[in-house]
Amino acid sequence: MEKRLKFATAIMDFSVRKGGAERYLIDLCTRMTKEGYEVHVYANHWDEEIPDIVLHKVNTIPFPKSLRLLSFAIKSTKEMEKDHYDVTLGVGNTLKANILQPHGGVHWAWFWRSLRAYENPIHWVIKFLGRILSPHQWISGYIEGAPYKRKNFNKIVAISDMVKEDIIKWYQVPENRIEVVYNGVDIERFHPKNRQYREMIRSKHGIGNEFVILFVSNNFRMKGLKFLIKALAKIKKDDGVSLKLIILGRDKSDPYIRLAKRLGVYYDLIFVGSTHEIEKYYGASDLMVHPTFYDACSLSVIEALASGLPVITTSSNGVSRIIRDKSVGIIISNPRNIEKFSESIKFFLNSETLNESLNATRQLAEQYSIERNWLEIKRIFNHCCRKRASLNS
Repeated sequence: MEKRLKFATAIMDFSVRKGGAERYLIDLCTRMTKEGYEVHVYANHWDEEIPDIVLHKVNTIPFPKSLRLLSFAIKSTKEMEKDHYDVTLGVGNTLKANILQPHGGVHWAWFWRSLRAYENPIHWVIKFLGRILSPHQWISGYIEGAPYKRKNFNKIVAISDMVKEDIIKWYQVPENRIEVVYNGVDIERFHPKNRQYREMIRSKHGIGNEFVILFVSNNFRMKGLKFLIKALAKIKKDDGVSLKLIILGRDKSDPYIRLAKRLGVYYDLIFVGSTHEIEKYYGASDLMVHPTFYDACSLSVIEALASGLPVITTSSNGVSRIIRDKSVGIIISNPRNIEKFSESIKFFLNSETLNESLNATRQLAEQYSIERNWLEIKRIFNHCCRKRASLNS
């Protein structure tokens, strides 16, 4: 790189223990420092200093949450503008940036699709009214929409084709101002070689040679765990087949334990909670099922594919657009369709089908590595810098 370019981004919590956007930015910023960029991060909180990354403290109004988000957006945007960076990146919590990369997808698309997780009409109405009356929802929508409405960005990076379509629908952004770059995963960490941990993990949880389904989420309702449990019960009732379901993630398990007991599959469920060794659980499983009501681009699905697991997910998951072959996975349009989910699970119970899936899933995931993602993002950053330099010259 001929010139050391100054880069800045902003995130409330610069912590690897948080969600996908936070982990993504830590990896991105670390890579950028190695490439010679001068990297600045504006945050309210971080776990530890990272070599060569300049961290700027952004103080916020701590309560309520809506004002915390708004004060962070206003202050971090002003600070980044004041320091005249070559390129700035917004991930959905600033009012302005050269490059926009909304990791949570489109707020209003999530707002409506996620309500489908409430099966009971009364519960749906209560949740809908709660959201409509919530200042947090409106401020989140305002912060996300501000850059689109001002049209003062150079490029939008959508993390899936679904997100691109939602941006066009909700914000009327011209298609040529959006570029799709799917999320990337560590294809060395998530690899079929992790099958070496198969017996260890299964023994730890009292599993023998049963067919094992993996579910990964910290939001059991949004990701459709209820409907997956119902699908397992249907398979057990109709075919007499008992499957094991490993559930990874932090959420309240009591409602799902009660449901499983009522449906007769309580002993087929294993709630593990959080783990720092998720790659070993991919290695111990046979199939991943992710019946989500909304996901901009689920990293866990790509991790499963990289690990050699076929995947069943929904069309409300942005990553579903890359799954075009049945040997790789099956896409369900309605997360509540128990019949379709049970049929899809039974399709993968055949050992020959699973063996065919191993290579196909891995080959697909290799196209979505962290390295590939970085090269595409770097190209967009450098193009943005050249374009801005030519306009200023």
